[in-house]
Amino acid sequence: MGFPGHGATGVSRPTNKGWMGMALVPLVAGCSLFGGGDPGPTPQEVARLAAEDVRIRREVEARLAAEPSVGAGRVRVTVTGGEVQLHGSVAGFGALRCAVSNAELTPGVVLVIDFLVLQPGASTARCLAPRFFTVPA
Repeated sequence: MGFPGHGATGVSRPTNKGWMGMALVPLVAGCSLFGGGDPGPTPQEVARLAAEDVRIRREVEARLAAEPSVGAGRVRVTVTGGEVQLHGSVAGFGALRCAVSNAELTPGVVLVIDFLVLQPGASTARCLAPRFFTVPA
């Protein structure tokens, strides 16, 4: 004697119960084929977003280079979709706060992710961050 749905030999017999589930899977999975999905950005939109990321990166780099507590070339900046990542090292917590503040105050930045290594240094620093800044062309 076998289990329900199986013959005496234990081999499964085909049933008609599974066809409804099989028919619904393509309908649910293919909803985007009928206009329900997001088509994604156009090539022009992708180019505009990439140019905006480059502008943000340049401005953050220029801001950091102008900060005496951070210094030029100590922090590497990457930007993707307005999200800024700071990599490198700074001397003291004051310089770290200054670097993050400069990135946060840059127009177009939506998030700052700090991967900075904190070296021994001053806990406070004179930061020029809350200023209007123009990037040299």
